[in-house]
Amino acid sequence: MTAAAISLAAPLSSASAQSEWTHGCRGYWYTTSGHGYCSKATWRTGKYQITYDCNNEIDTQRSKRLAYGYKGKFDSEECTFKINYTDVGIGSIN
Repeated sequence: MTAAAISLAAPLSSASAQSEWTHGCRGYWYTTSGHGYCSKATWRTGKYQITYDCNNEIDTQRSKRLAYGYKGKFDSEECTFKINYTDVGIGSIN
């Protein structure tokens, strides 16, 4: 009975990911948070651009330069109510 009560009280969390990898990286998002992740960064001449689309808030966009071959999480953002998606693309070459 206790396990059933806990599962009813816990909020449901959903995880999604950008469908395509951009030079080895893509966006992931959950109920209210998102992050960029690379399996192996291969963009050598510029920065990755990561966009967070928050529901009922101003969206956030940042650029990050990553070392060739970088693997792991490289940026994150929290939305107050809900995040619609996180997108990793190619940013400026500067």
